[in-house]
Amino acid sequence: MPMSEKSEYLETWKNVLILSQPATAQFPPLSKGDIHLWTISLDTSEDQVERLQSVLSPAEKKKASFYKFESVQHSYIVTQAVLKLLLSAYLGIEPSEVKMGVHKKGKPFLMNDPSLFFNLANSQDLCVYAFSHDAEVGIDIEKIRNLPDIDQLIEKNLTSREKKYFQKNPDNKLTRFFQFWTFKESYLKAIGEGMRLTPENLEFSLEDGTIRLRSVKYGFDAVDWQFKGFTREGNYTGSLAYTGKETVIKELSIALPE
Repeated sequence: MPMSEKSEYLETWKNVLILSQPATAQFPPLSKGDIHLWTISLDTSEDQVERLQSVLSPAEKKKASFYKFESVQHSYIVTQAVLKLLLSAYLGIEPSEVKMGVHKKGKPFLMNDPSLFFNLANSQDLCVYAFSHDAEVGIDIEKIRNLPDIDQLIEKNLTSREKKYFQKNPDNKLTRFFQFWTFKESYLKAIGEGMRLTPENLEFSLEDGTIRLRSVKYGFDAVDWQFKGFTREGNYTGSLAYTGKETVIKELSIALPE
């Protein structure tokens, strides 16, 4: 694709970021006390993927090529390119100027501005992003789908008290499992301990729509974490982990330009 077309596409993208938010005349600012929760569809055309690939660095393009299946390659290209475009919009710089590093625990951070925290998750045709200027955030999303080994997964990943909750509420077992899974994953991603702390070592409760982290084994992170569950059309469930009881969560969505 000619460079002029790629530049025009990126300019169109910037306009989409602005025009998709009718309440604002510019890209929505991220204020202290706010979390932006973005949703984007990964159901993209070949042209869209090719254009977004131009946003990636040579190292990111090389990483994309390592994925065996084309659908996984495309998901990686879109999720990473959109992340860089959103970060560049928050910072007011070009996507090529966005520089990311990795903490010793493996969680990415923004080298341009370490006070801008972010996290992303994707499942099948959707990707969600969380951004905050206050503290680390974690997000997870799952497509609710049939799992032939659901009982074994419940046995392996839930605590005894969580299993009792499932026994008392046997209806919608699949939905409940994916809800609790996203609770645990969003927390693990927020603290960056997904490799050392596994889901069965966390205990959550869900009462009257309120998600609570009841206990964490091995003394990890005693911060007072808050959790927001959310759903998306197409039978998706997700969870956002954050700190700060007065936090305002703003849900935003964008559609890629053709």
